[in-house]
Amino acid sequence: MKTYNKLPWFFLASFAIMIIAGLTTTIADAGDMQDAEKLFTQNCAVCHGADRGGYFAPALTKERLANTSEAAIRSMTSNGISETQMPPWGGKLSTAELRKLSALFKSTSKAKVSFGMEDIKKSLEVYVTDESTLPSKATYPIKDMNDLMGVMARGRYSTGNSRVVFFDGRTNRLVGEIPTSHAPHNMDYHPTDPRWAYAKTDTGYVYKIDLYSMRAVRSIRTGLNGPALAMSRDGRYVMAGSYCPHTAVILDSKTLEPVKFFELKGVDPDGKMVESDSGMITGTPFADYLVIAIENAGQVWIIDYSKPDMPVTKIKNVGRHLHDAVLSPDGRYVMIASYKDNNFPVVDLREKKVIKRIPGGCVPHLGSGSIIKVQGKTLGIGTNIGGCDEHVVTVWDLESWEVTKQIPVLGPTESPAAHPNAPYIAVDIVGTGPNADKIQLIDKETLEVVKTVAVGGHSHFQEYTARGKYLYVSAGYQGDKLVIYKSDTMAKVKEIPIEDAAGIFSHVRPKIVAIGLEKSL
Repeated sequence: MKTYNKLPWFFLASFAIMIIAGLTTTIADAGDMQDAEKLFTQNCAVCHGADRGGYFAPALTKERLANTSEAAIRSMTSNGISETQMPPWGGKLSTAELRKLSALFKSTSKAKVSFGMEDIKKSLEVYVTDESTLPSKATYPIKDMNDLMGVMARGRYSTGNSRVVFFDGRTNRLVGEIPTSHAPHNMDYHPTDPRWAYAKTDTGYVYKIDLYSMRAVRSIRTGLNGPALAMSRDGRYVMAGSYCPHTAVILDSKTLEPVKFFELKGVDPDGKMVESDSGMITGTPFADYLVIAIENAGQVWIIDYSKPDMPVTKIKNVGRHLHDAVLSPDGRYVMIASYKDNNFPVVDLREKKVIKRIPGGCVPHLGSGSIIKVQGKTLGIGTNIGGCDEHVVTVWDLESWEVTKQIPVLGPTESPAAHPNAPYIAVDIVGTGPNADKIQLIDKETLEVVKTVAVGGHSHFQEYTARGKYLYVSAGYQGDKLVIYKSDTMAKVKEIPIEDAAGIFSHVRPKIVAIGLEKSL
């Protein structure tokens, strides 16, 4: 399971700071508006949301930009914004095109969009009609498929050069690339069949990937924006969630045909009925359940796919603005990040209720989460991604659900990584500023920060290889590379150019019940 990574509003502060108050918008004709809509859909929707209401980049609407001149908008669009994923568009789009876009943003509100079950069905594309013709084993040299590491290469403009790049984590050699329509964000591997992987883009496309031949065999669009993706424990189903529109869908993993469609809405903890983004989705080894966080409604839905109608149990009042999660080793408990409550609610999937809320610092975050065993204790690891006075990594006991320690770190952190063969919990320092290119290493025994390493770009999404020998780290934004370290000494082994490297996914994820806990090899 992995869901991530919709950054909270304060991470986009650099965008707001650069907004300059100015002139009144000019009125563009209908043709210009149509052109601008097409330009936005092709180039901008992947980050700013298909409805222009914001995704992990800010909204581009007349309400948000009321005090910003078209000239200022064009300047930011043309030059890009440092320390963010916003690239310079000046050489890619013409001056006329930039003018049309700025006029669109200044004159229109958030758009109404829809993408329902019929749209999903119609979007299915089949690239390999007869999968029996695919090779019976890997067509490239690799000793063990477990060693595969998938890296999300978003591409500088989140399109054109977007792809999933695969490496042999034993030799650190490139073994394949799968082009995608737009920026890939998330990936899960089939839990029982080593040949299949499923990748999801920020524009909602899910790709079924044959890892033996390194080619996509099918794709389907499950929504317009949103990263959430997970597989059922038996490998029969893939579930994908959407931010725009507020929906989720369960797919047949073999055909990618949609099986069950959900509209995400509910009464939030403050008593208001709201439509909701999809937060985390996870399968669990505990039962035939798929679990989804209804982000804005503060609910967790448990979907029982063993029954023909796939009934849903809704747990309400879990927290405000739920996001990502990690499972306990047996899969019975799911620990979720509740952004606005500054805690990690713990949901018991057997009792179907919240049993604890663990303090998590300012705007808690889990990424994939990490679970470690130290001196006979099983400990959970969470980070906090907020703009806080103090930044901490939170450690808690999975038996008592009490906080063991909060470890001070240099800045907001996103994705903890651990491995039983590696001595450190690795956390990425994210956001902006002089420390945003660093990872910090926490000794598992002492629970103290013992090393700080600059990766040469914005640090994100570190992941240990299957055997724990290496640590892969994305150095994004201006870094545009994958950096590989030895896990015991943190000596740099290799740098590999990758355009806007992002999430990293080890093939052993489905075989490790809780990331970083159980040995798979």
